[in-house]
This record gives sequence, structure tokens and C-alpha cells, in this order.
Amino acid sequence: MNQVVRNNFLQQTTTIASVPALAAAIRTLNVQPPLMASAFHAADPLVQMYQISPGAGEAEAAAYVVSGIGERLRRLGDAYGEWDAFDAPAYFDLSVTQTAQLLRVSERVSTVHITFFADLLLPAFQQTVAAWMHEFQPVYQRLAEEPVLAADFFQRIQPTLVGRWQHLNRVVTSARTILAADIGFLATNSAQEERERWRRWWQTAPVGRIDAALLPPLSTVPTLTLSFTLPLPAYRQPNRLRRLRRHRERQVAQRRRRKSEW
Repeated sequence: MNQVVRNNFLQQTTTIASVPALAAAIRTLNVQPPLMASAFHAADPLVQMYQISPGAGEAEAAAYVVSGIGERLRRLGDAYGEWDAFDAPAYFDLSVTQTAQLLRVSERVSTVHITFFADLLLPAFQQTVAAWMHEFQPVYQRLAEEPVLAADFFQRIQPTLVGRWQHLNRVVTSARTILAADIGFLATNSAQEERERWRRWWQTAPVGRIDAALLPPLSTVPTLTLSFTLPLPAYRQPNRLRRLRRHRERQVAQRRRRKSEW
């Protein structure tokens, strides 16, 4: 992997915020690791509606939480214009730090696009990223210079990550199955959009000596990432008066042309 590709990867992945992002990171293990989200700790706990407990019921709990987030995203279409400047932490009941990790809000010319990285809420996701970042990735980078690490890497570290990765995929896939008939989820499901964001990393060969279970086709990588696009209130649209003026001018010009043709 050349330096340009490495730099591009780093610019795009300051945070691993979804399962596709993690899959892309695993494929490119010879770059420096992106930062894991640090917003979810005891000093800054998430409110109850976002809390998911690990264990046997994680998929069901995830489905319940994601359903609530999807419904809140849908309601935002009516609520967004109530703010002169949208207060995302207040609306989503998150701290400023949590909002920075979980949400991306992009105001465009006439629309607002909001992405909620729900994978970050999953204990299975947090544990898998931690295993990759703190042990798998740094040990892999040292294998060439320290061959003595190979036995531990291939007998313990890599199988551990494979197990966590497979468990994560089961949790996300099961949650998506539960949500298959949920209107809020269907209206905000952004799995394909999130996968497309990482497609470029599947256009080159992955690094060597990685278990095939950690290198799935992009189309099979599940995610609970949500997104919603809503109209930007007219009074907030940049250059709105200029665009209206140009529209009127075009209409006048068209009427004049039609008259001249008569």
C-alpha cells in the first residue's frame, strides 16, 4: 500500500464508527490505527435510551434502541426548523462529546443530511474495535521485526479477533432481522450508503497473513448506521434570494423568447 493510500485512509478514519469502517481498517493493517470513540465512559454515561447491555440479549436491545433512534430521526423533519442553529445534543439527548462521535450533520443547499452511527453503541462493536486496536494491529505490525511474536499472534490474538468479529456480525445481523418490519428503521436504514463510503478499500488487495474470516466481501458487512435527509428550511438556505432572482430572470427570458417566436 503506497503512502498516498495510507494518508487517504487516515484522513477518512479518525474514528472507527461502523462495522464497514472496522472491516476497512482490518484490511489495511499496515497503517496507523484510527482512534476509537472515547465518548462512552463512566464519567460521561449515555442516557438510558441509548444503553445496550452485552450478553445474550444484545441484539434485541440493539434493535429496540435503533428503532427509537430511527423514529427520532424521522420526527426531526418537523422539528429542525424550530432552531435558528440546530442543537443536536439537546434534540438527541446526548452530551457534546457523544454527539461529535455518534452524529454527522451536513447542511447542503436545500437539504440537511444526518447520519447516526448506531454501531458505536454496541458492546460487541466496542470490544471488537478495542481488540483490534490495542493488540491485533500493533502486534501484526511488529511481526516482521519480531518473529517470536508469531506464535502468540496466530494461535491466540488472531483467533480471538475472529471470534469477536463473528459475534459482532451475528449481533448486527440479528438486530437487522428484528428490525425488518420496523417503519422507522426502514426509512432511515443507511447500510448501503455506509458500505459505499468504504468501497475504495475493497478495490485493492488486503494485507497478507490475515484470516479469511476477517476479510469478508463488502456486500456482506452489516451495519446499523442510520441516516435521514430532510428539507432545509427556506429561511436557512444559503443564497436563497439570489437563486429566486435567477429563477425569475430565467422565466422572464423564456417568456420573451416565446413572444419573439410568435
